[in-house]
Amino acid sequence: MKLNNRELSNKIRVYHRYLGFFLAGIMFMYALSGITLTFRDKDYFKKEVVVEKNIEKDLEKPPMIRGAKNIEYNKVNRGN
Repeated sequence: MKLNNRELSNKIRVYHRYLGFFLAGIMFMYALSGITLTFRDKDYFKKEVVVEKNIEKDLEKPPMIRGAKNIEYNKVNRGN
């Protein structure tokens, strides 16, 4: 199977076109992940979750809960 210059040129154009589509998709994914990683500390992609739990009574200080912020512990209120 011998290709002349015109057939070879068309074959290379087809490969170039499909490779370009593939690489454009990869570049889009890299751009999207880069934007996400750049703004990850800006809290755009986070939502606040409030969890209320009853813990043991008469503790001196609130227990350490991994990942928890702004823990409020009321020693006076005994709960249920």
